[in-house]
Amino acid sequence: MIRTPGKEQGTKNPPSKTPPKVVKKLARRSLERFEPVALEHTFTVSESAPTTSKAKSPKEGGVAWTLSPATATKSRVREATALLTKGRTAVSQSKNLRGDLKETILSSLDGLKKLVADAESALEAERARKGSGGSGGVASANITAAVAPAVSPDPGLSGKLDEHSRLLLESNRRMEALQEQLKRCSEAAKAASQRTYTSVAAVMPQHPIKPAALHSVLISSSDEKETGEEVLNRVRKTIDAKEGWVKVERVRKAKDRRVIMGFGSAEERNKARDRMSREGSGLVVEEIKNRDPLLVLRGVLSVNTDEDILKALRSQNRDLFDDLGPLDDRLQIKYRRRARNPHVAHVVLSASPTLWGRITGMGSVHIDLQRVRAEDQSPLVQCSRCLGYGHRRKFCKDPADLCSHCGGPHLRSKCADWLAGSPPSCRNCRKAKLDNVEHNAFSDDCPVRRRWDDLARSSVAYC
Repeated sequence: MIRTPGKEQGTKNPPSKTPPKVVKKLARRSLERFEPVALEHTFTVSESAPTTSKAKSPKEGGVAWTLSPATATKSRVREATALLTKGRTAVSQSKNLRGDLKETILSSLDGLKKLVADAESALEAERARKGSGGSGGVASANITAAVAPAVSPDPGLSGKLDEHSRLLLESNRRMEALQEQLKRCSEAAKAASQRTYTSVAAVMPQHPIKPAALHSVLISSSDEKETGEEVLNRVRKTIDAKEGWVKVERVRKAKDRRVIMGFGSAEERNKARDRMSREGSGLVVEEIKNRDPLLVLRGVLSVNTDEDILKALRSQNRDLFDDLGPLDDRLQIKYRRRARNPHVAHVVLSASPTLWGRITGMGSVHIDLQRVRAEDQSPLVQCSRCLGYGHRRKFCKDPADLCSHCGGPHLRSKCADWLAGSPPSCRNCRKAKLDNVEHNAFSDDCPVRRRWDDLARSSVAYC
């Protein structure tokens, strides 16, 4: 029996197995590297398209940005263009507007449209400069940011956002103001286009105001030793107006110890005159006759004499003298005033109250080859030397001419303030210690002049 020899143990190494292949772990390099950074600056923007990823809330460490949609720039320009077209159409349809008025309205509309376009361009430029401009032309944004306590905010970025928000709000206010102006211009053009020739022609010129004339008496005393104050006390006791039987409108002392009393009607004056003549011993009462009102014809050719002017008034304006009684047919030339044109003059006339009302109500009269304006003339006399009232230049006792602009001792043509364009200062108002002094001494707006004018008109019968 043959035996197979046994194998030696430990003499030979067993065959080695193939080592297993090592599988390397995949490195999510993009996610692991950039995800922490993305988590620190997570933000959400409200848009029309939905998003698939959910943004972190402010409590989780994210910053929330909310931008509300607004009207685009092109829509504002289109709206301004539409308003401009509407305004132009309304102006073109109006046939009663003057040419210069139409040009003014159209130029205003073009200017407003240009302002809208310039404001939008400035807004776009500001967006580009700030770096916050994007697609869509956002006009307004409501930005709210909530930062986690662990993340430190950027003060520079916050300041820029606040400044940008302020500029956007200011631009919106300007746009609204411009649109309101365009709307008002369109409404004005539409209202003007609705006026007809009949409505314009139906407007009559306003008649000048007729001041109430006073019926006055002049009272003096036969006793030459009595003063003006004593005469006034005697008149007060004699009249005794507290009983209510008469109404006195005005009383004032005059020179030479005399007193002037004015009444609202001739009946009141006659009652007071009769009582003073009957009960006032030593009082001398004289009736003051009211003067005729004055009117001025402006720009009458100087070649016309006074007789030519009176003849032309009666022959070329016959309707003014129709049905005029003999007591009311009074017309007299008082004086002439120089005009800027050396070939014409302003003619001042006195007329009866009835004739004065007809001429001033007509507003113009025909003189030879002219149609001249007829206006009311104040009876107030003002000195051109001292700028005072109640006397003329040739009776003035002031040694030097005073400036009507500043009140200094020089003519206005040599006044430094007038040449420099400084506001005027009325000498009479400064003397009266009034607050409103910024007007010329000859101005109709002067309060002192108005008081003197009322006093001068009180002795004129306008009706």
